[in-house]
Amino acid sequence: MRRIFNKWEGLNIKYKLFSITTGLLLALAIIIYLILYFLLPSYYHKYKINLLEQSMKTLSEESINYTTLELEERLFNIAKEQNLSVLLTDSNGRIIYGKNEFIVLKYSKYIINDNSKEFPLSILMYTKDSPLAYRLNIVMPLQPIDEASDVIRNLMPYIILVAILIAMLGAYIYSTVITKPLIDIIESEREAENRRKDFVATISHELKTPITIISGQLEGMIYNVGKYKDRETYLEKCYDSTQELKELVNEMMEISKCEILEKDLIVSEINLSALLERLIKRQTFLIEEKNLDTILNIEKDIYITCDEERIAKAINNIINNAIKYSPQNEKIIIRLYKNVQKIPKKKACIKTYLEIENTGVTIDENYLSEIFKPFFRIEKSRNRKTGGSGLGLYLVGQIFESHGFNHSLKNEENSVIFTVEI
Repeated sequence: MRRIFNKWEGLNIKYKLFSITTGLLLALAIIIYLILYFLLPSYYHKYKINLLEQSMKTLSEESINYTTLELEERLFNIAKEQNLSVLLTDSNGRIIYGKNEFIVLKYSKYIINDNSKEFPLSILMYTKDSPLAYRLNIVMPLQPIDEASDVIRNLMPYIILVAILIAMLGAYIYSTVITKPLIDIIESEREAENRRKDFVATISHELKTPITIISGQLEGMIYNVGKYKDRETYLEKCYDSTQELKELVNEMMEISKCEILEKDLIVSEINLSALLERLIKRQTFLIEEKNLDTILNIEKDIYITCDEERIAKAINNIINNAIKYSPQNEKIIIRLYKNVQKIPKKKACIKTYLEIENTGVTIDENYLSEIFKPFFRIEKSRNRKTGGSGLGLYLVGQIFESHGFNHSLKNEENSVIFTVEI
């Protein structure tokens, strides 16, 4: 038993769903069959008897308004509709309507058991043209439903075979339809979990470095060891390290906020053209410091729906990166424009494109697919003087993905272009 359980546990979720669904559908088919076989005859008997008693009660109440001839017509119709044998006699036992060979026990109440093949009923009838009551004797055959039971029993092998085929087909379709998105979700969650583990492991390493530096410098100053006697210099270095640590923690908090509160975007319609111009002005000092030529091709009054605070942070990060990694006397080119795309048999689609290009530099093609991963840096020494923490573009990617905006980074002949498609 344990071996079977272990084997079941090791099965693919698709096969588990298939097996369970097949079993349930097959069980359902068998239960329906058994209900029909065992309960249908008795239920049908009761139904027919109740129907007969009800119709006879109604006829008895209405017969006072009929003549004898009209009563005979009504009995003819009822007998034909309900497959009945009827015999109408007067108070002397003389046959008024029915066949001479009709034989019936004159029950005042019926008795029926599992072996009964017919149901007798006797009732008094009064008509408007006869002062004396007539007696109506009825026999209802119950044989047809017993024959139906025999037919059901003979069909059982075929019913079970069809039930198995339908169950397997239904289970296959169900397991395929349900399993594919379920597996996709599981794989997505597994991938996300692996990314979280990698992220936490890298965070541990990134935090450990400045903490170790600060701890070592402070310990050296406490014990006046060697060069650490110059407390003023090393306090300043400790301060710089704490600022790096603070910046790293802030970036990680921003990333966590984007991942956890992804569905809580505060969206509104904003003027992207005006926002872009404001963000460029913030960077004026850095642009002038590197003597960069800024070329702006920004269409006026382009509006988009987004979370303004997060989009502003993402675009500001891209512009800052373009400035930071551009050599002296190069160009920063920023374009914002709309493009109408014609789709066959559909309405034209208007898309907004933001392109930020910095010249004088390119990125190794091998790194382009890795650059949006957390803590990835082209400069492997991870020196903060030559770059950031490696979280900037990862955060940018998270913000754009949460809005559903496509983004990409590519090389041109002597430049790098960051494109956002809205």
